[in-house]
Amino acid sequence: MRIRGRFRPGGFALAMALFLILILATLSYGSLSIATLDSRTARENQRASQAMYAARAGIALALSKLSYDYNWTSGSGSLSEDAGAPTCSVQVVPAASNPTETNKIWKVTSTGHYQEAQRRLSATVALESFARFAYFTEQEFSIASTPIYFGNRDKLDGAVHTNGYFSIAGRPQFASRVTSANTADSRYDSGRFSYNQEGIQYRPSRFYRTNTNYATDYPMALDSSPDFSFAGGQSRIQMPTDTGEIRRRANHSYDGTHEFKFRDDGTVQIRRRSGNRWVYVETIRTDTSPGVTIYAKGETWINGTVKGRVTFGATEDIHINGNLVYENPNRDVLGIVGQKDLIVEASNSAVEDRYIHGVMMALNGSFRVANYDSGTYRGILHVYGGIIQARRGPVGTFSGTTMRTGYTKNYVYDKKLANTPPLNFPTTGSLEIRSLIDHGSLGGA
Repeated sequence: MRIRGRFRPGGFALAMALFLILILATLSYGSLSIATLDSRTARENQRASQAMYAARAGIALALSKLSYDYNWTSGSGSLSEDAGAPTCSVQVVPAASNPTETNKIWKVTSTGHYQEAQRRLSATVALESFARFAYFTEQEFSIASTPIYFGNRDKLDGAVHTNGYFSIAGRPQFASRVTSANTADSRYDSGRFSYNQEGIQYRPSRFYRTNTNYATDYPMALDSSPDFSFAGGQSRIQMPTDTGEIRRRANHSYDGTHEFKFRDDGTVQIRRRSGNRWVYVETIRTDTSPGVTIYAKGETWINGTVKGRVTFGATEDIHINGNLVYENPNRDVLGIVGQKDLIVEASNSAVEDRYIHGVMMALNGSFRVANYDSGTYRGILHVYGGIIQARRGPVGTFSGTTMRTGYTKNYVYDKKLANTPPLNFPTTGSLEIRSLIDHGSLGGA
């Protein structure tokens, strides 16, 4: 016997409806879960961002406090006075050498807090050294009070600053930041932050004197360096006027006219002028840790090969009467600070390149070549380090594109000076962040 079933369309439709309801419910639940997850992630990201802002504020707090109190060690703060606002806690650890060195360093740790989120940053903070400059002047005028121009021959690969203003003829090249304070510049209006040349200029990149016009005279990037920029109307940086700080911190001090001959074995031989003769005084080591600071009250003569970390200061002119180079350029550091001129001595009739390693600072004078405007062309003056001076000193003369007397320049900045300046070398008084590490989230984010 055959049993026959009857198909009922209504029953199938009900099954399909239930199936669709199940699918829609599943999708709705999934969408709700995703929306909930997205909302939670957004809240966590917001908390993490607020904690990061607070951690950065803690670093700024430390910079502010340390700028006038080198012994400040801890503190806390809030981003606003509102209850529940992000907060920060800061700890500062000074370097063990801080009490005896001018180049002070601190480790700053800042933790930002916002609700359940925490973020920690650590920074190495240091007093900014003048050694960070490849080139620095108080004013861009010669001893005769005439402006000295940067031109097509000039190439500098480190930070450059003048408290005066730059005069540009042609297209000098720079690899890093170039700034000027435009002090005593009649074309600069500090109140309006503008420059009166070819009309009123409001871009600080045009706050300099041209020889012809902006179209032909302008600074440009050396080798397309991405770090190059030019800005006038910037803050003035005060230079010290004497070597008193070096005198107070010196390991060795001398009175009278002396010669210091550095040797590649890590020593320097000192001789004193007595009438027409040089009389031997002593030999001292220069390769001891953390370094050696030498001070001389009087006129000095220096040359030779430096091994170690050495700072040399003198109250009178410092004569560089021969090559003055590092035994190991990757390791050795030399800082020379004179209250008057730093003078390169050389025959004005012999053609011979001169090499000088170190960062040099003439507090009230210039870095210059003796008899730069007499005799014949002498060759190339190679400087590996930096030059800081009150007035820009001459090293040679030229006519058109031809050198007539003195030296042409090859100045290369020693980049290790930015983080390893000479011991007890003068500082600008400002603080700088040498490194910054983000330790990430500490929980809740």
